[in-house]
Amino acid sequence: MKLRTWNTATKEYTEVNPINHDGIIRIYNCGPTVYSTPHIGNIRRFIVADLLVKTLVHLGYTVRSVMNITDVGHLMDSDHAEAGADKMLIAAEREKLTPEIIAAKYTQEFFAILNQVRAEPANFYPRATMHVPAMIEVIKNLISNGFAYETNSGIYFDVTKFSNYGNLSGNTTAEVEPGARIGIREEKRHAFDFVLWVKAEKEHLMQWDSPWGRGYPGWHIECSAMAQHLLGESIDIHTGGIDNMFPHHENEIAQSEGASGKKFANIWVHNEHLLVDGKKMAKSAGTFITLDEIIKRGYSPLAFKFLLFQTHYRSKLNFIWSAMDSASDGLKGIQNFVDKIIALTVRETDDGLLNSANEINSEEYSKKFANALANDLGTPQAIALVFEIIRKFNPLLESNGLSKQEGIKILELFRSFDKVFGMISFAEQEKTTVTKEVADLVSMREKARQEKNYTLSDELRKQIIDKGFDVKDSANGQQLTPIK
Repeated sequence: MKLRTWNTATKEYTEVNPINHDGIIRIYNCGPTVYSTPHIGNIRRFIVADLLVKTLVHLGYTVRSVMNITDVGHLMDSDHAEAGADKMLIAAEREKLTPEIIAAKYTQEFFAILNQVRAEPANFYPRATMHVPAMIEVIKNLISNGFAYETNSGIYFDVTKFSNYGNLSGNTTAEVEPGARIGIREEKRHAFDFVLWVKAEKEHLMQWDSPWGRGYPGWHIECSAMAQHLLGESIDIHTGGIDNMFPHHENEIAQSEGASGKKFANIWVHNEHLLVDGKKMAKSAGTFITLDEIIKRGYSPLAFKFLLFQTHYRSKLNFIWSAMDSASDGLKGIQNFVDKIIALTVRETDDGLLNSANEINSEEYSKKFANALANDLGTPQAIALVFEIIRKFNPLLESNGLSKQEGIKILELFRSFDKVFGMISFAEQEKTTVTKEVADLVSMREKARQEKNYTLSDELRKQIIDKGFDVKDSANGQQLTPIK
């Protein structure tokens, strides 16, 4: 099955097919600038990148993915700031640490967050500081090809020389008069010209040798250099947040294609903003929430992931705490169902009285799940399918009308779903076998509860505990947890 995704560059749905002869889908994902804790809007971008890769693998593609770590060169205000106004250096000044320690600190935090939301690692996590020589080579090619010029302060890309500039975002050079000044350096030829290399002052903390003197790279050049170094001159998919489209991705296209003469990325995938109180989440404005704050309020990071998946990645999502309550309950409902299925599948005997009319058609559900994802990563539809299965089979499970074999089929199906979702726990109860004796005690206790014989119910609960299981009553029935 092929993935069809919305291509921001062409403004139409595009079927994903490898452009290289080896059949590998090459993906470049805009990663973090490691100068502070990412907010949950940033994390949405990382989760969407992970979702894309997992969906492709689920659909049978072979994938090679790269996510960069920006540890130098991210200028403030999209290159319009004075040379040296770099986020890494601002963070170093703020925390009284070296840029290298700042980068190490927040890179480690970034990987911890990926683990918390169960995002699979990319194949490569290149650091910008480790690829400065590659950036210099790209800049040299751009100068040689007539796309870049040198000034007293650095090397700039001349956007007027790249005829396709603005095709991605719609921000064309015709909209700004050449020579217009929007708080930019006077030596730039055009307002949209962007810095490739900054000539550093002696006291600047991060600088390298180059043909143009000691200096450091601009923000945009790093992604072109690392993508081409690790994936080749042309890639299949480039992802990022909608705020990356201009100027960052527009500039990436210009400098990559200006240097190589080849199309840079076949498909562009952008996720929409995660809002808070209806406003764009931004560190500079103080309107942002971190994953740590979500955890401190008692929510699982996976409940936040579940919340994101209930909305399509190309739709804006307004974050409110009541939505986290609903997401938490929804994920718990899925987990409770899975836990009960696991308890059924590890019984020593199979006493289920399955009605053949209710047998699960795993192939049909697998196809529906794949179809939902293949249609531009349709997670809301995929989650709706999960709840459809739960609504159909949970009553049978509660009435002991589901066989062990059918439970195994359902469990295998949910396992395949979760290879994409990464939200469900399967391991804990599988470590301990629920014997027929324990299952019988649970059934007897359920009957006692229904008959309101609470004395017998309490006695049976003690017997279940003696057998190694704690039992709790919930709206979904009795929940067994192995006692460690």
